[in-house]
Amino acid sequence: MNKILIVGCGHMGAALLASWYKKTTFVFSVIEPNNFIDIKKKYSKKVAVFKSSKEIKNLKKFDTIIFAIKPNIAKDVVEKFNVDLKRNVLIISIIAGKKISFLKQSLGSNHQIVRVMPNMPALVEKGMSCLVCNKFTSKKNIRLSTMLFKKVGEIIWLKKESDIDKITAVSGSGPAYYFLFIQFFELAAKELGLSSAIAKKLVYQTAFGSMKLLENDQRTAKQLQETIAVKGGTTEAAIKVLNQNNLFKQIIKKAIKGAFKHSIKLGKY
Repeated sequence: MNKILIVGCGHMGAALLASWYKKTTFVFSVIEPNNFIDIKKKYSKKVAVFKSSKEIKNLKKFDTIIFAIKPNIAKDVVEKFNVDLKRNVLIISIIAGKKISFLKQSLGSNHQIVRVMPNMPALVEKGMSCLVCNKFTSKKNIRLSTMLFKKVGEIIWLKKESDIDKITAVSGSGPAYYFLFIQFFELAAKELGLSSAIAKKLVYQTAFGSMKLLENDQRTAKQLQETIAVKGGTTEAAIKVLNQNNLFKQIIKKAIKGAFKHSIKLGKY
């Protein structure tokens, strides 16, 4: 039976644990200093919860160690695991910006390493996770990683680690772009004089319905948009404003490039 240690149980770590605990028969342990009490209360005696790695007497018992921590504390935390780990231990990292080479250097050995970029919809098991591994990773551990992240949504295996920075800017940060658009869309609806409740219902259901239509229709997003924006209609009037001087398109491109560049920058520390 696979024994898994999750290091860091914030939003993403907690989302992964919740799904995996429910959908697998693996044995889980967690290291989380901040949410220690909440996690311990939620899982009672079913998950071993620790405040630090010092409380674990034998790290060699774990088959898989998953790092779900913030990049600014990654070096200090990961280096604490530069100890005698299980020979075939699988290291999975969802640390934003931190390369496989960083993990190898911090852990001081040629471990099997899988780097993953998930996103927030994993909280509701509708996430998008992109994975890449080093040459030491066995087929068995590739299958294990695939199975784990399919439990929280869709997955893509990448051939090049350098693509992770691009993925970070698109799907990793992507949910926030949609939330920002919906926030402003809802605000505009309220400024027209609609109540908060009606504005929210209209905007949310329009978003849900539009994505469902796009998922089930053979037409592209551009084709569907053009179908609605008929000549002389109200939608065309709005689209003309958004497309004026290609401003909307350029803002989106600039934002994604900014996220991409910052992801590369994170990997240099």
